[in-house]
Amino acid sequence: MINNIHIDGVQDLYFCGDIHGEFEPIVARLNNLSNTALIVCGDIGMGFNALEYYYLMFKKLDLKLAKKNNHLLMFRGNHDDPAYFDGSFKKYKYLHLVPDYTVVTVLQQNILCIGGATSIDRSYRINTEYSTGRKSYWGDAELPCYDEGKLSEINKEYADAITIVATHTCPSFAYPTSKQNVQAWMRRDDTLSQTLDEERATMDRIFEALQQKQKNLKRWYYGHYHEPNVEQHHGMDFILCNCGELNKVSL
Repeated sequence: MINNIHIDGVQDLYFCGDIHGEFEPIVARLNNLSNTALIVCGDIGMGFNALEYYYLMFKKLDLKLAKKNNHLLMFRGNHDDPAYFDGSFKKYKYLHLVPDYTVVTVLQQNILCIGGATSIDRSYRINTEYSTGRKSYWGDAELPCYDEGKLSEINKEYADAITIVATHTCPSFAYPTSKQNVQAWMRRDDTLSQTLDEERATMDRIFEALQQKQKNLKRWYYGHYHEPNVEQHHGMDFILCNCGELNKVSL
């Protein structure tokens, strides 16, 4: 069964890069707007605090979002505990934790959301966990997942109807295409380069599966790389969203 979130009654749609636990600042920025849906492309900051912290924080933020009829939708990055995104977390009306392979329907757009990536600093995080006992790394569970069954179901039910894809990382042909900026981490982690190749290969498989059945795909939004970039591939715009940066969708 396909998980679908319908957002009604809004007039604008935005995408945003990583927020790393900065929930209050992003809601403050969003509340300068009204009747808006914002999708955050991973690295939310889930799992670094006690469960009660998130309940209290989100209850407060949900009330703030309600005042301007704004919706905040967030899916997992590599710096998130995947357990928070399995659909079991407490539900709020205006704040949504989005499971992988959810289709968000808003402003006549069907947006496929898929999270996950590789933590380039995983060697540091593993060592820090060992010394402090605080969880900050979720092993292979942090990686993106190629789910053939869900993709097949989505391609059947939403044939030629998915218009936007939102992910945390991106296919291998999209920026960045080199590992120049992670050389220092690769020297500390012998298998990091291989894992990064596998991550991007997973995203390639997802892209290829969608390309076969989704002829109306126009945009692909992603985060993870902490800088902005826009380029075209295969007749689509690939938009890298910087941390906390709001990118408005022109419809």
